[in-house]
Amino acid sequence: MSTETIVLTGATGFCGFAILQEALQYDYNIRIVVRSAAKADTLRNNPCFKSLTRGTPRCSFYIVPDLSVAGALDEASQGADYMIHTASPLPFTNLALTAEEQYKQMVEPAIKNTISALESAKKSNSVKRVVVTSSCAIFITPELLCEPVERHTVVTEQTLNSEIAPPYANVLVSYVASKTCAFLRANEWMQTNKPAFDVVNLCPTYVQGRNELATSPTDLMTTSNVLFLRMALGLAPAGSPAEVASVVHVEDVAAIHIAALNKDRIPAGEYLFGQEVQWNDVNRITKELFPEQVAQGLLPCTSDVPTKSVVCSKEKTERVFDIELKPVEDMVEDLIEQYLELSGNKKQGSDDE
Repeated sequence: MSTETIVLTGATGFCGFAILQEALQYDYNIRIVVRSAAKADTLRNNPCFKSLTRGTPRCSFYIVPDLSVAGALDEASQGADYMIHTASPLPFTNLALTAEEQYKQMVEPAIKNTISALESAKKSNSVKRVVVTSSCAIFITPELLCEPVERHTVVTEQTLNSEIAPPYANVLVSYVASKTCAFLRANEWMQTNKPAFDVVNLCPTYVQGRNELATSPTDLMTTSNVLFLRMALGLAPAGSPAEVASVVHVEDVAAIHIAALNKDRIPAGEYLFGQEVQWNDVNRITKELFPEQVAQGLLPCTSDVPTKSVVCSKEKTERVFDIELKPVEDMVEDLIEQYLELSGNKKQGSDDE
């Protein structure tokens, strides 16, 4: 069994838990950083977590109420080999923030959490790579995100944003600012401090797929899954603005995070990835995969959301990681199946034999 150890933050989030699931497929020891004992219990009692942790215990919990405090991860990092830092404020649960709150609750914590994690990794004298869950948002300008786009635009790792100062037009722009500022400040920190470890920044687009922490349909709606669910459930308001044309399966996000720990194969740097999507195709795919539930009105598929011609490149990530991203059809199927399970309307033939 491997003696290598990962420090993981954000494991009680959608992507973070998927990353934990993926890590448990291998022989890593995992130090799970949570904000409270209740959060630790949420994981311990999760059926998926329990099924993956039978036998020799490989997980330990570290309770850290505030990741932004200097030294917050010092204890968890001592003797560790890697750190995966995925904890960060998300826009899907912060839609009602005022302009002042946007900076204090989105941007400031993202910066402080990341710098604090890097400082603890440096103090450890053992961490050899930090993998940060960043976002495609660091490459997409607020103008591309919020305004009409006249011509087809491909976003790559070369189109990095400059720092975005407040006030912000909306919470989504403050999220872009949070990821961009955290990335830029972390780069500055690395250049100044020159630690022994290197950093990989992983930049997925809108993440879709099963959320094994969800216990109700409402739980699914508090993550980026809401973007697909609003299509299938007919919840998008009339006149909804066009969305960037890129999504990614949560299983790919998790697999890429764990693969990124391999310093011999994966160079440090930034990796953007997502599949191109036409948002109204979610309706078509849902109708093809779940015809009975559509006919019953459980999946109305009546939303009409335009697709903005802004595509995020996946070329570098697929080439370096030697991976082929899962298609949009897989994302729709996995997510809608879980939605039906949690709402008590399983797809016909999905019961265990």
